[in-house]
Amino acid sequence: MFFFLIAFHAIGQTDSTWNPMLLKKGNEPIIREDMARFSSHGFNLYRNCFYDFQLKDNSKKTLRLTDIKQDTLVFIGVSMRTDADLGQISQDTFVVAYDELYKLLLIHDWHSLSGKKVILDNFYFIFYKSPKPNYYESKLGHVFSGGQSEILPRLSSKGIVYCFEYQGKLYPYSGSSLPTPNASDENKDQLLNGVLAVLDVLVNRRITVTIQPKSAGN
Repeated sequence: MFFFLIAFHAIGQTDSTWNPMLLKKGNEPIIREDMARFSSHGFNLYRNCFYDFQLKDNSKKTLRLTDIKQDTLVFIGVSMRTDADLGQISQDTFVVAYDELYKLLLIHDWHSLSGKKVILDNFYFIFYKSPKPNYYESKLGHVFSGGQSEILPRLSSKGIVYCFEYQGKLYPYSGSSLPTPNASDENKDQLLNGVLAVLDVLVNRRITVTIQPKSAGN
């Protein structure tokens, strides 16, 4: 039913890119400057960003979002790159339906990997279309002596932090901070209008049907 409602909302739209917002049930969406940071009043998932999930099969995965479909998220894992192979990327692809995700972990202790656990059944996954994909840029930084490494965003309890990959794990990057993608006022209005339209369907189950009059011959 969720998929049908979201697809129904998208009919007739010329925008070409799916983006998801997560909104806690019972809350109203608030569009902020930084929509990547977790908020029960709505936050977006961004391509190229790492997220820490527990799936409903109880497996725990740290996954990098690469693509978004109508009701499905496409991820890759953490690469096995080393200082001898700085360009290596993960070859593991995970295609995950939104309702397979059980918890989102917002890490605050990098040694124990402990943090706040957010139960995702308490949230709406609002898939909406927009002209541009939500994408968080990665940068280059000096980590190893062999050259620059890709520095990647990861959602934590403090918002987006930056990490580097090494032998299948992520490690915090302590270099200079990287810019946060902030939405313009026009994009905020577009986002809010799109999210409210989908949310109205989800909460109120409203569908507008146009009935054309019968022709004289019928």
